[in-house]
Amino acid sequence: MTRVVDIPSSRVSNFFRFQRDPLGFLVDALPLGDVVSLRTSSFQPTFIVNAPEFVQELLVHQEDKLRKGRSAGVLRRTIGDGLLTADRTAHRRQKRYLTPVFYKERINAYAETVLAETRKAAESLREGVPAPMHDVMMQLTLEIIAKTMFRTEVEADKAALADAVDVTIRRTAATIFSPLILPFGWPTPGNLAHRRAIRTLETMIYGAIAAARRAPDAYADSLLGLLLDTKDEDGEPIADEEIRDQMMTMLLAGHETTANALVWAWYALERAPEAAAALRRELDAVRLRERESGAALPAGELYRELPYARHVIQETLRLYPPAWAILREADRGLEMLGDRFPPRSSFLISPYAIHRNDAVFGDAAAFRPDRFADGGASSWARFAYFPFGGGSRGCIGSQFALMEAVLILAALAERFEFASAPGQGDAVPEPLVSLRIKGGRMMIPRRRTAAGPAAGADASAPERPEAEAARGSAPAP
Repeated sequence: MTRVVDIPSSRVSNFFRFQRDPLGFLVDALPLGDVVSLRTSSFQPTFIVNAPEFVQELLVHQEDKLRKGRSAGVLRRTIGDGLLTADRTAHRRQKRYLTPVFYKERINAYAETVLAETRKAAESLREGVPAPMHDVMMQLTLEIIAKTMFRTEVEADKAALADAVDVTIRRTAATIFSPLILPFGWPTPGNLAHRRAIRTLETMIYGAIAAARRAPDAYADSLLGLLLDTKDEDGEPIADEEIRDQMMTMLLAGHETTANALVWAWYALERAPEAAAALRRELDAVRLRERESGAALPAGELYRELPYARHVIQETLRLYPPAWAILREADRGLEMLGDRFPPRSSFLISPYAIHRNDAVFGDAAAFRPDRFADGGASSWARFAYFPFGGGSRGCIGSQFALMEAVLILAALAERFEFASAPGQGDAVPEPLVSLRIKGGRMMIPRRRTAAGPAAGADASAPERPEAEAARGSAPAP
């Protein structure tokens, strides 16, 4: 018996509804069935994939029969043939030489940079003065990726670089789902702005490559140093163009996504005060243990001592996954779990929608970090929760990204509580290449009245039952 169902609405109404509200369209398609046919042309039939087992087929078991297709073609305009856009053989080759950048010992070293840069960013925040959180987080994660991956200082240029990233993201998003893709060489205002932004980013990248060639020892433990040492199949160094593509990939995929997730985290914590209180208790308990031992924890160890902060980020990635949609295309016919799909089939997988399945998560719209406590995620199907994708094309830097987000969250939450500036209303998701809050979010930092546990309180004590219950019914962010 087939598990593919036809969407009841017409092709024309589907098109306009998706263009107007892609997230709403995908969430509404979730209860329709495991695989939903959009009843598009027989030349290129399109399906929305909702069932975790079909997602696993596409991303893991049959990934060699699929390609990223249209989305990769558009992304190549900015990042070239880097890890995010390379197909099959090229992707496997690139992943092999990039994997050492994300070994555990290197991530522990990166953690120190994350903490240092976050504490610097905290000094720039002013008590009671509204801050544009998207800009603050973008510039912070840009500084971190430049220092950890490229050993490059961007302090003087980070605002211009962050603006250039924003332009490339907006132009890419506008193109991916456009019914008509104009050649990149055409001098339209959008293309001209996009190419200027790319030149801004390339100026930094090629400058870093030149500096690394002059003093390679200073870059030995960085992504850039690894790329300079990498040899191709003939034993020759890889070309500067390939180094540029990998650096551009890490620059865009490695900081914009984390910045967006962090803005969502601050917003969600504001609307779930019990979760925010639990986070503060964890931070205070860690600092109390440090004072008792007389030594501060190294950043890598601190990360491991913050399970609730990690759950906050994991829950944020459930409700607001940066990669809100994953596209795959099949050149040839495909058989999956008893159903056949014709040649040139396109598959749209939405973590944003699948993560909102009440049958899996229960009250899925609520922000409840405790879902991830005590191995809660192990009870879910493998691809019921997949904010970093999966298979060989899953995010190579997922552990770095999780560590970075947790330490930034902890370092700022230890000093400040953030409240949305009045007059903004509820945050509206904007599905660009990465999921962000539409228009950004102005938030007011308030210094915590006490650093550490309240007098006479046991910071390591578990929550009272009534507090746990209240957190379980926190309003949806």
